[in-house]
Amino acid sequence: MAAGFTENNTFHEVMGQSGKEMHLFFSDGFCSFIPEEYKDIPLCRWKDSFRMPWGLPFPMDDFLNAANMVEDADRLWDLVPLWADGEHFSVDGNDRNSVCLMVPKYPENDSIRPAVIICPGGAYEELAFMGEGIKTAKRLEDAGYRTFILSYRYSPNRYPAPQMDLALAIQHVRANAQHYLIDLNDLMILGYSAGGHLCASTTALRDEIAKDLADEMEEVRPDLAESYRDISIRPDQVCLCYPVISFLSECHERSFENLSGGKEELREHLSIEKQVDPDFPRTFIWACEDDSMVPPSNAVRMGKALEEKKVPFMLKMYPQGEHGCSLGIGTSAEGWVDDMLKFMR
Repeated sequence: MAAGFTENNTFHEVMGQSGKEMHLFFSDGFCSFIPEEYKDIPLCRWKDSFRMPWGLPFPMDDFLNAANMVEDADRLWDLVPLWADGEHFSVDGNDRNSVCLMVPKYPENDSIRPAVIICPGGAYEELAFMGEGIKTAKRLEDAGYRTFILSYRYSPNRYPAPQMDLALAIQHVRANAQHYLIDLNDLMILGYSAGGHLCASTTALRDEIAKDLADEMEEVRPDLAESYRDISIRPDQVCLCYPVISFLSECHERSFENLSGGKEELREHLSIEKQVDPDFPRTFIWACEDDSMVPPSNAVRMGKALEEKKVPFMLKMYPQGEHGCSLGIGTSAEGWVDDMLKFMR
C-alpha cells in the first residue's frame, strides 16, 4: 500500500493507491463534489481555486493525512460493524452494511474510562471524518476518554436511519462495557454541525427512535435484538459543536433536505428546540459568532430550550472561528474542549 502522498499527486492517484479504508475518511459522496476535470491533475494546481458546495475549501491537508495514515489503520483501529455481520460488512458504501464504529486500539490492562461516541458533521450528505472525527478522538483520548467514531448513514438515507445508527452504537458500547473498559454511567455523545443535530435528535426523540430500532433489529439482526432490548439509548451527557438544531427559521436547509427528503411535515418534528424534555441529559453547546453557514442562533435556541426545561447546560459562544473549525486551533474557540471537560466533570 503506497504512502508518502503529496500535493504533487492527483486525486485519482491518492484514492487508487491508498487502500479501501480511504472510503471511510473520504466517502464516495464527499468525493463526488470534486469535478472530474480536477481528478487527474496535481492537487496543488486546484486546491486554492475550488470550494465545496457548503462554502469551505477542499480539506487538502486532511485528505493527504488520511491517505498517508491508512497504511497503519489495522494497527491503530478496529472497525466494528453495527448492523452487518463480518461477512457482509463493507467500508465503501452508504447503507446498513457500512455502518461501523472506529475504535482505537488501547494498551492491555488499561483502566476503566468514561466513553464518548463522536459523530462527524457533513450536512447529512457526507462525513467530515478527519477533522471532526480522528483529531477529536485523539484530543479526548488524551483527556481520559475511551473514544468511538461513528460512521453513520447519510443521504439518500432519510430519517430515522442515522438516528437508529447512533442509538445502536450506544447500545453496542454499553452491551460491551466490560470489553471496552468503560463506565456504564458515563457515556457522552458528541456531534459537530449535522452530527450535533444527530446527537440532539436521537436524545430528544429517544422513545420513538428506540422503538424504530427495536423493530428493525428484529427483522435485520434478531440475534442481537433480544440482548440489546433493555439497553437504554439515552446518553449520560451530550456535547453539541456548532450544531444544526432548528429547521423552522435561520436554519441549515441543506441538512433538512438531506435528512428528510424535503418532507415539510417533518420540519417541526426535527427542530430539536421543540422536542427537549426535562430528562434531556446534561449538555454542553458551543458555536462561533461568525459562523456564516449554520447560524449560531441554532446553539442559542437549544440553550434556551434546555433552560426552560431546567436541564443543566452550558452555552459558550466564541467570537471567531467560523464553521467547521473542529478543535478550534488558532481561533477564539481553541479552548472549547477544556471548557467542556470542566463543565462535564
